[in-house]
Amino acid sequence: MLKRVCMFATAMVMATTVSLAAQETCGGLYTVQRGDSLSVIADKLYKNVGQWSAIYRNNIDKIPSPDSIRVGQTYRMPCIDGLPTGLKGGTVVDSFAAPKIAARTVSAQAQLAERQRAAQESARGVDVRLLAGDDFRPFTNRLQMSSGMITDLVNRAFIADDSTGQHKFYWVNDRSVHLDPMLSEGMVDLAFPWKKPRCEDGDTAAICTDYVYSEPMFEMLVVLFTAKDRPVTFNAEADLAGMRVCSPLGYDAGSRQGGANYLTKVGARLQQPVSAEACFDRLVKGSADAVAMNEFTGRVVLKDMGLADRVELMLRRPLAIEGLHVVAHKSNPRAEELIAAFNGGLAEMRDSGEYLKVIDTHMSSIWAGL
Repeated sequence: MLKRVCMFATAMVMATTVSLAAQETCGGLYTVQRGDSLSVIADKLYKNVGQWSAIYRNNIDKIPSPDSIRVGQTYRMPCIDGLPTGLKGGTVVDSFAAPKIAARTVSAQAQLAERQRAAQESARGVDVRLLAGDDFRPFTNRLQMSSGMITDLVNRAFIADDSTGQHKFYWVNDRSVHLDPMLSEGMVDLAFPWKKPRCEDGDTAAICTDYVYSEPMFEMLVVLFTAKDRPVTFNAEADLAGMRVCSPLGYDAGSRQGGANYLTKVGARLQQPVSAEACFDRLVKGSADAVAMNEFTGRVVLKDMGLADRVELMLRRPLAIEGLHVVAHKSNPRAEELIAAFNGGLAEMRDSGEYLKVIDTHMSSIWAGL
């Protein structure tokens, strides 16, 4: 009798073990720890740093920007390729399921998470998510009047044409992630300000084929900035050949011909760090011969760095006259609608005279600050 009881108990333990194994979870809740960033969390939970964007997209209602997470906040981790496991609040998955079934479960979870995120946005009355960064002064910066001239224009254009509903601004100070992955993966609806590439020659690059651009909001000169103690010659396009020209990522300077790769195509030795500050640092240290960017951003950055007296602008021969645009990704089913609404609002502002008033107000402030 005792033997049968022991055998029964053993069987119960085995059954419980199997049951627990079958109750493994995927996804769930994670609380931010000291030292965490979205990349650190992605590496820790998914063994893939690149999944930071999935975490951000799944918690965009709690995270103002990817570089602004806070210790103690709790985020929901989506289930991706069976990871992460063991988190509280995760979805129970059958650990003995075949890989194909697991893949379908993950896909369903991702779709559910996206629907939940969209529902949260809708519940808050946010219909258009607009992306900008503080690193394109004086046009977009939250410390300036109305967060910068271009931000002011975008805001007023969507107020003038309110057919798309309520809008909200998101700020991420790394332009290299604005178009891809943030715009391409649907984390936001529109990004600004961006230059429209010249794609008349049948360029098949994604920047030409995958995006929809608004009418230009503002046009500016793109010029070369050079060190006063190391002058360079720029009388013709051929002079750019071999010149070490620095242009920060996302600025696409000098794209009047041949698309965004204009400087490379004419033979310049292009350098592309993340920030304008890095370019001017290289210029004064001698590792770059010139910096290419719009005159206003260049002037503002030089003043803040205390380098205005060491650098000069080659205004007599600009690289290009560039327009600044709002851009949407074609994968967004509302891309054409949103761009059309913005263009309509901008046209109303031009017709009413509001556009010129905004430009005059901001430009007066910009020049006064320089």
